[in-house]
Amino acid sequence: MSEPQFTGDWGEAYARAHLEAHGLQFVMKNYRCKMGEIDLIMQTGGVLVFVEVRVRNTRLHGDPLESITYGKQQKVRKTAERYLQQVNHQGDARIDVVGIDTSFSPPRITWITNAF
Repeated sequence: MSEPQFTGDWGEAYARAHLEAHGLQFVMKNYRCKMGEIDLIMQTGGVLVFVEVRVRNTRLHGDPLESITYGKQQKVRKTAERYLQQVNHQGDARIDVVGIDTSFSPPRITWITNAF
């Protein structure tokens, strides 16, 4: 496993634990389709929550969340829409982002609900 893949897997697990500690329930991870990938899919009540996770181990390239470009936002939206169609979800949904900065000990988490 490459270092970026290891970091990504670790970040998704760390984010999942944080979200579960705040009452969200895990649905699945790494949903993929031709439009893109969703890191985590969680649920709270009847709301499906699509989560984009970003990890940075240095602040040299900015905050982890600054790396989510407009293009990435569009990909996440389209991928989430595809998932909703696939499972015929009729309820509410939102897209959250979780940034993890590992240059702090313990790592600093920023969680933004309804991010875009």
